[in-house]
Amino acid sequence: MKEFKGIWIPYEVLVDKNLNDKEKIIYSMILYLSKENDCTMSNTYISKLLNICNVQASRIINSLKKKEYIKIEIVYKQNSKEIALRKIIPINKYVNTSKRMSNEPINKNVKDIINKDKIYNKNYRSKNDRDYSNFDWTSLYANNF
Repeated sequence: MKEFKGIWIPYEVLVDKNLNDKEKIIYSMILYLSKENDCTMSNTYISKLLNICNVQASRIINSLKKKEYIKIEIVYKQNSKEIALRKIIPINKYVNTSKRMSNEPINKNVKDIINKDKIYNKNYRSKNDRDYSNFDWTSLYANNF
C-alpha cells in the first residue's frame, strides 16, 4: 500500500451534502491512495487511523458503495472462499482530482488586486497607519466599574 502521509479533501467532497464527515475523510483517503495503484485499505487500518471500531469502518465503506462513490472488487484465495484482497475503486463522476494544468502561479496578479482595493476603498489604511494612543483600553474589561 502507498505510504499515507496526510489527507487533502477535494472541494467537491468537502461540500457534498450526501456524505457525513467520516465518509468524506475515508473517501478522500480512497481517492488519494488509488491515484497510482489500487486502494486496498482494510477495515482494521481505517479503524485504527480514525479511532473507530471495525464495524463502523465497514458501515462507512458500505455506505459509500450504496451511494455509488466507490465500487468494491473482492479477490479470493485460489480454490477457497477466503478473501485474499479487497480493492476499493473510486467512481470519480463527482470529483475532479486531476492535477493543476496551468503553469502560472495562482497569486500572479495579487499586487494588482491589492492596488485596486486601495483605489476603490477610500478609507483604506495599512496596519502601520493606526493610532491607538487615545484609545481607552480599560473599556474592554468586562468587570470595569
